[in-house]
Amino acid sequence: MFFLFGLTTREQLQFTGQSSCRYCGQFAPQQVVQRKTKLSVFVIPLLTLKRTRLQRCTRCGGTSRISGSEQRALASAAF
Repeated sequence: MFFLFGLTTREQLQFTGQSSCRYCGQFAPQQVVQRKTKLSVFVIPLLTLKRTRLQRCTRCGGTSRISGSEQRALASAAF
């Protein structure tokens, strides 16, 4: 008997808000993306191993990690 298992990483766009970029310094739309890495057995995702929040600049493409409080601050500025 054997098991087929693997890791899958997926990105999901949460929202887009206006902010200054950490790389280019321009005030441009910033995408907030959530990246999840899941353990799968027989193509069925079972367990989320890692969850990361990212801020991606639409102007230069620079990407950096953000905390939950930074995500909430960007979300309140977006709406």
